[in-house]
Amino acid sequence: MTTSVLLTYHSQEGQTAKIGDRIASVLRNEGATVTIASTDDDPSPAGFDGVILGDSIHLGRHSRSLRRWITHHADVLDATPTALFQVSLTSAHDDPQHDNEAHQLLGRLLDATGLDPDLVGLFAGALAYTRYGWLKRKLMTRIAADQGDDTDTTRDHEYTDWAAVEDFAIDALAHFRAPSSDNPA
Repeated sequence: MTTSVLLTYHSQEGQTAKIGDRIASVLRNEGATVTIASTDDDPSPAGFDGVILGDSIHLGRHSRSLRRWITHHADVLDATPTALFQVSLTSAHDDPQHDNEAHQLLGRLLDATGLDPDLVGLFAGALAYTRYGWLKRKLMTRIAADQGDDTDTTRDHEYTDWAAVEDFAIDALAHFRAPSSDNPA
């Protein structure tokens, strides 16, 4: 039996979409049927074996689009296996302070929406300088400098750990395929 997965996310500069596409590719290679949709399009999660949600952090917040989508579909999400991935520059740093900050950002989303995902992935994103407007490029350069990240604005800088993304996809699919306590094998 094929496992059906809804992969829905909100992406501003494209890195979250790129991560979502990689997750979908891994799932499809493992035999799953994957439907990809933006949270802006309000796809229904009903009827799927599992749902993967993704969002990026901008100015210390998750997108309004994802928060609204989760709230709108809370009843279905409560009854469906879910996985969530969060994309941020905070996750590009492997130290306790940044790890704590990434978890705090996640906690705020979960507290605000009531979502209780079965699996969470915290992934480093990218500095998409070539896609930013002047003001955002200046702001992101200042933030990057403060964090010790790349400040060369003539190109984009990607920090995503693709092996971790692929492992997350495999783990999510295994969870979606596992017999539930309501339906033992």
